[in-house]
Amino acid sequence: MALDQRCIVIGGGIAGAACARALADRGWQVKVLDTAGDPCAAASGVPLGVVSCHASPDDNPLSQLTRAGMQYTLAFARQHLIHGQDWSQSGVLERRLNEADHAKKPWQAPTEDSVWFSHVQLADAQQLSAAGLSSHNSNDLWQPQGAWIKPLALVRALLSHDNISFMGLHEVENMQKSAATGEWQLRIKHHISIPSMGSSHTYTTESAPHVVIATGAQTPDFLNQVLYEPDMGLHPISGQVSWGLQPPALDPVLPRFAVNGHGSFVAHVPTSDGHAWYSGATFERNNASTEVSVKAHDHNFERLSQLLPAIAGALTVQWQDQASLNAWVGVRCASVNRLPKAGPLNEQRLAGLHVLSALGSRGLTTALLCAQLVADGIEGKTPTLSDALRKAMQCDLDSA
Repeated sequence: MALDQRCIVIGGGIAGAACARALADRGWQVKVLDTAGDPCAAASGVPLGVVSCHASPDDNPLSQLTRAGMQYTLAFARQHLIHGQDWSQSGVLERRLNEADHAKKPWQAPTEDSVWFSHVQLADAQQLSAAGLSSHNSNDLWQPQGAWIKPLALVRALLSHDNISFMGLHEVENMQKSAATGEWQLRIKHHISIPSMGSSHTYTTESAPHVVIATGAQTPDFLNQVLYEPDMGLHPISGQVSWGLQPPALDPVLPRFAVNGHGSFVAHVPTSDGHAWYSGATFERNNASTEVSVKAHDHNFERLSQLLPAIAGALTVQWQDQASLNAWVGVRCASVNRLPKAGPLNEQRLAGLHVLSALGSRGLTTALLCAQLVADGIEGKTPTLSDALRKAMQCDLDSA
């Protein structure tokens, strides 16, 4: 019997768009439902992000995932995005600053037989100087494949496929499996605006044999309120990005590559109003607020002062001018072990339901790879990731 290649993806951010594209490229017909009118409306709407490895001397699971995930994101960007406008593979300088409670482990230059050889190098004096840093006793790293990318451009490109239909203002109120057809039936609330009468809504039903839940920070609420299932220990993380238009006088001063390590900093990013710089984001666990905060701006400046002291000094006047300092705030979702949740929810009780969530602050790096893992599971194919890594990301609700 031929596989019924219809799937509904709930969520139009990076996770949902990546899952939709992974299936559409395999011939599936995919409907993407989102409560917002347009894609990328929640945390995925951050104006800019960095694609890089999580470098660790012991090559922990997050390192393995981000190293593999980068290749999927960069390959898609090369084929579907405009370099220099939507993204730039300019490299990433990773500052290995010591935390208050423990020192970073020393990093040795990788040998040719190391998994890190083409991904991570010790930063050289020229790279450090371009960021206003000294090479004295530096333990900083250079990731030559690193890049910055605009999430909205990525999501739009992912959804641009004949087999994908984006359906905005569609809120899933409840869902259950039909005993007659074996398909999941979703009751959809349509939010509509009527001139001179305010807002209203209508209801319809959508059905498919497979559903992917990619609802980001709303995943715990969705699991609790729609499926009456536990939240898998997922928790929200509020993040504020500080940014401003780049004064031409600072063009020679600001680095032309991304810098990571204690927050991040990216400059020379083209916008409709000129080049811009971006700094942040804050990382407030168990906080679901989307309010712009002066305190968060101050925190971003404090972190930038530690990450890139000379750059913080050059931006001090602009940072203190409220008229020229902008902000973006969003809420991400993370798991206890900092790895995404990707795969079937429960193959016995909830067959046909899958999830991709808890991408945290690494969604741009890991979403496309994790989407392939979800698609492999839906099609019953052998996944490309190791058993240990898959197990670390599994979504067994009965053991949550």
